[in-house]
Amino acid sequence: MKRGRRPTVSNTGKGERQVDEINDLQNQNSGCSITDLPSPITFDILLRVSVKGLLICKCVCKTWRNLILDPKFATLHFARGEAYPLIRTLSPTHISRTLYLFEDCYGIECGSCTCDHSDFLCHGHIKVGINTKLKIPLRDAELLTLNEGDSNVNLDAKGGVKRKRCVKLRPKDHKFNVVNSCKGLICLSNPLQNDPVAVCNPVTGEYIVLPDSKQPDKSTEIHMDCGLGFSLEANKFKVIRIFNLTKSEMLRRPIIWNHGVYGRRVAEIHTLGTGSWKRIGIAPCKPSVSNLGFPTYLNGAIHWLCSDLNSDYIISFNFDNEKFQSFPPPPPSDDIDFDTSRNVSLGVLGEWLCICNSEFEYLDIWVMKDYGTQESWSKDYCIDTCTDHGRWLRGLYEPMSYLRNGAILLFHRLGNAVVYYDPKIEEFYFLKLRGIKSKFEAIAHTPSFISLKDAVGGGNLTVLNIKSR
Repeated sequence: MKRGRRPTVSNTGKGERQVDEINDLQNQNSGCSITDLPSPITFDILLRVSVKGLLICKCVCKTWRNLILDPKFATLHFARGEAYPLIRTLSPTHISRTLYLFEDCYGIECGSCTCDHSDFLCHGHIKVGINTKLKIPLRDAELLTLNEGDSNVNLDAKGGVKRKRCVKLRPKDHKFNVVNSCKGLICLSNPLQNDPVAVCNPVTGEYIVLPDSKQPDKSTEIHMDCGLGFSLEANKFKVIRIFNLTKSEMLRRPIIWNHGVYGRRVAEIHTLGTGSWKRIGIAPCKPSVSNLGFPTYLNGAIHWLCSDLNSDYIISFNFDNEKFQSFPPPPPSDDIDFDTSRNVSLGVLGEWLCICNSEFEYLDIWVMKDYGTQESWSKDYCIDTCTDHGRWLRGLYEPMSYLRNGAILLFHRLGNAVVYYDPKIEEFYFLKLRGIKSKFEAIAHTPSFISLKDAVGGGNLTVLNIKSR
């Protein structure tokens, strides 16, 4: 006997109501989701989330993704942001494209110390993890495609299975130098000549390639300095490069210095979004005896620590009027001697230009409270590096961050560590980064979700993405 079919509901309206009632009941049992919050509340919550958290939130739903990518949100998030150490590992044989943003720097406790306090070289030695990983592009990545072609994939002779062939990268051909950071963007240069060739936002993964310079004599560009900055008046990002005059120009216009003949250095400026470089004149530094270090952007100008034959001083370049100017260091009468000190660095703590001087048993940090006024230099920190528990490592300390809790972060290159110092309790800890065993470098960086096209502007701007490389 055949089994009959169940009779269908003749009243379709009644069946639809039953389905709706079941759905409503399921929604009541499951409760409200965080994605159901009103947009203004969600907006305010996400503004307080870390970079790592926002990168995860972008993958939760389209609503959150669109909100995070909204220019208004990105601008407000950057305005609330802090500068953190941006770290990259160093290797002579490998190319590291990964950048580690050290934003989990609060809540460091004494109990976390993994070091014996009787160790003369260390007071606190803490291993910390870094979860925020960003990327920078490969230099000349298109050469890999041209050289390899379709030979990256070949057939296995035995099974006929396709197998990828490894691409060998060479640091001298495909590695970038990280020069400096400015308003969420970083400047990348050729490591051989330090010629600026790209500007990147490591958070969004976007970057632009800078145009080639018209400078004909590449052999004279060995002594090159560069940096990224922002013109407050024009609301434009600019890149500056400083290099030697060509040999023919040096012969025509030599400068006599003591008993030798030195060629002049010139500067070129490039405004992001345009297609060319502009020669702006002579740079105030001598090529054979000067070394521009620690490029630091602040208040519409980039600053370098410059050492010449007689003394160390600060020079700056204003991106508004595109002119160089000498910048006043701390007064000579104070306890800092540029003539003898070799452990002096330049940076920014909070909103102030600062100088770190590490000599003997003390680490002095000078802060310029009134920008451009020499008398406003103040020695805010005089840290005794010899304590009852141990001694700070000797060498150069570079300022990284001034945290909301009053602590400061420094980078010690020789010690391969970030240093956390709390002036309230006068405690310091050397932070060893878990998972990073090789040497690394660090710069201060404020992360930004602002699109590179929105930040730079310009209709003809070609923005590339790191993921496509």
